[in-house]
Amino acid sequence: MTNGRAELDLDPFDVPIDARIYIDYKNISERAISAVKFRLRFTDPEMQDRGTWHAPDMELLAPGATGTEKWKHEKVDPRATALKVRILQVKFQDNSHWVSMKMSELANPTRGATRGGGGGSASPPQSNSIIPDISQQQAPPANADQHGNGGGQAAPANQEPFSLGR
Repeated sequence: MTNGRAELDLDPFDVPIDARIYIDYKNISERAISAVKFRLRFTDPEMQDRGTWHAPDMELLAPGATGTEKWKHEKVDPRATALKVRILQVKFQDNSHWVSMKMSELANPTRGATRGGGGGSASPPQSNSIIPDISQQQAPPANADQHGNGGGQAAPANQEPFSLGR
């Protein structure tokens, strides 16, 4: 991701009731991307999960192109203080895939994404911003899936086919 932000709507007591999340991301691989699956997670000051969900983007993205996405999340736990965004999976136009280590862990039945969240009233008188926790990652090698992987992992599991940073 090249940019990201979340805006919270607050009730009259400064408790978050919903969020609008905006991200920009860039395809730094040498292949066109046909779909991306993101994981978004609200956390509290102790980094505990306060709401997790997956959000796909099916925008065709040529090599070097930039994509944008926006989501509205209706329920925000009042203890949430941060938002983390992770790329879980990428499908390339040639039908090959890149899968993050976290996505592999989610596929394991003993581990899985939690669902959290809370509710609130529907009157949004003010707005605040939460900066996503976006860590710097490397691009996959240019020849990552040119050796007959046929839809397998296109990059080492700790690398994502996007430029990430603030």
